[in-house]
Amino acid sequence: MRKINLLLLTLLILIFTGCEDKKTNANAIPVENTTEFFGSKTSDTSNNMRFKIGKKEAISSHEPVSLNDTFTLKNMKNTHYTVNVSNQKVTFKENYKAIKLITFFATWCPPCVHDIPYMNDLYIKYQKDVFLAAVLVHDDINENALKSFLAQNEVRYFVSTSTHNNDFASLVAKTLKLSRNFSIPFTVMYVEGKYFTHYEGCVPVEMIEYDINEALKVLKETR
Repeated sequence: MRKINLLLLTLLILIFTGCEDKKTNANAIPVENTTEFFGSKTSDTSNNMRFKIGKKEAISSHEPVSLNDTFTLKNMKNTHYTVNVSNQKVTFKENYKAIKLITFFATWCPPCVHDIPYMNDLYIKYQKDVFLAAVLVHDDINENALKSFLAQNEVRYFVSTSTHNNDFASLVAKTLKLSRNFSIPFTVMYVEGKYFTHYEGCVPVEMIEYDINEALKVLKETR
């Protein structure tokens, strides 16, 4: 009889313990499901998504060994800029505007496309003081399709389609100690060639505009 009672008590304990476990799991705080896209195409334009250059796509034609190199950026109109990277300093030989805003993007990246109208607004508003350059990275779009893309999105600023783009992007990311699988859009601001700030992924255009005005204040104070 005592053995039967002990067995029943054990079963009751197991039953209540199982119910308590289920109750605890049901009330658990949900964990956010964060999705990362590695070089993939999607129609989702949510700003909460992070678009990253995948490992395979991020490997440039040569891995940057030093933090110093010179690149040629050019657009489809054959406008050239010679760009020198020296640690966190980036200079354009053929452009003398004090502020350089460089954004790395791909046509397959919805947040990058989402940023274009805002970049257009910045270009128009600050073109006297800011050189805005977009650098197409890890994108196999053909020339005709790219022309249509730029026309459809009314891109007004300089867009580099150079074969140096990927290597340039890799070195800039390395100077900032970022992973070579960096998020895009990836935008960097330089003031008189010196690193000022950068943005990974989509950020409010007001943030970039605020930093431009802060950079203009710095320039005004130092001149």
